Amino acid sequence: MGNNAFTSAILIIVGITGNLSRRKLLPAIGEMAKAGVLPAQLRIVGITRQQTADIESLLTGIAHAEYIRARTTLFPMSLTETADFARLDSYLRDIEREQGGTAQRLWYLSVPPKTARPIIEQLGGSGLADIPNTKLLLEKPFGVDEESAKELVKHIERSFSSEQVYRIDHYLAKETVQNILFFRRDNPLFEHTWNSEAIERIDILASETIGIEGRVAFYEQTGALRDLVQSHLLQLAALTLMTLPEKDAWHEVPQARQAALRALEVVPDRIYRGQYEGYRDEVGNPDSMVETFASITLSSTDPRWSDVPITLTTGKALGEKKTEIVITYRRTDISQSNRLTLRIQPNEGIELCFFAKRPGYDRTIERVPLAFAYADHFGALPDAYEHVLLDALRGDHTLFASSGEVLESWRIVDAVRKEWDAHPEAFLHYEQGSSPEQILKKTAANGECP
Repeated sequence: MGNNAFTSAILIIVGITGNLSRRKLLPAIGEMAKAGVLPAQLRIVGITRQQTADIESLLTGIAHAEYIRARTTLFPMSLTETADFARLDSYLRDIEREQGGTAQRLWYLSVPPKTARPIIEQLGGSGLADIPNTKLLLEKPFGVDEESAKELVKHIERSFSSEQVYRIDHYLAKETVQNILFFRRDNPLFEHTWNSEAIERIDILASETIGIEGRVAFYEQTGALRDLVQSHLLQLAALTLMTLPEKDAWHEVPQARQAALRALEVVPDRIYRGQYEGYRDEVGNPDSMVETFASITLSSTDPRWSDVPITLTTGKALGEKKTEIVITYRRTDISQSNRLTLRIQPNEGIELCFFAKRPGYDRTIERVPLAFAYADHFGALPDAYEHVLLDALRGDHTLFASSGEVLESWRIVDAVRKEWDAHPEAFLHYEQGSSPEQILKKTAANGECP
């Protein structure tokens, strides 16, 4: 990407009046402006179907709103009319003339997938997709199963090359998630023992205390497996299991994640689903079999991870909110095992449980924590969407899911759903506020760090 492409840019937000734009995109732009990392010449064109949309109503409560206000124009139009896209093309060319040359164009489709499809067709048919330095940013979900994901990939590739497409999984852009690679690469103590010889199992958890929060239609069509396992948790697994590329070869990271996913297979007798009590009343469907809890165990054909179970667990209305990766090291005896926890959120940080002699006259040991917290050292962390926008501007695909990764993740999810469909009777019900261990009738890991 040339220097001019980064110093002069147009961000076209399709669906600027939507919830994602208000909560994430516009606040991220404000913070990036404060940090001074945006292109010197940046214009924001907000596409909306609302003829009476008002920029002021979008900026309420957003820091550095004056920066956004000065650079943003709302552009009312139909998302299906070819004439409106021609009118938009003319407007974008006017902006480029004002900026003194061709600008980088980022099309951010902040709309549902069904709405995105005809927009992509219009961009391809009108020639807007073919303009140099044009990029397409897409929000998940990318399909509902492997077959629909393949169809979606083909649909996009009719208009955009793979280099132009940036599929957003905001978990990949979280500072704590990015740090998984740096932690492994730059700490030989851990990277040299990052294998089945030293590690007994890997557990990845994303638990929420809230229920579905009124998102009835969405959740009845999605469920926990599609909502979190297919994207976020499998991406965390890929970052944990992948072979690290050569130092600073960040462009190889998506391929390495894909290779890690390709090696994963479902362990059929260790996949579980459940639903919290009261869910069926909440959604008004007394026969609903939509899971609000899912726990699946995977194995890897990569020799590095031979015989290491990788368990992904997520659930709503659980007793604690947290997302973390727990590495349990092989035991020297029945009671002693070191555990490394990478806390993604909240209380972002890293904790290692080890054993020390308890002070006193007896020769007894106690499990104690060695902990690092981001808040104690670095203060506030940049929001994931700040990284998303900046890396798209830079043309860096490291934090974006490739089409191959998406298809591999759906392959795994489809295998789980096939097993569940074959055994509909294996459906757990749990009280709100339960722990994953209580749902699965397991005992918690022995000797948690205090």
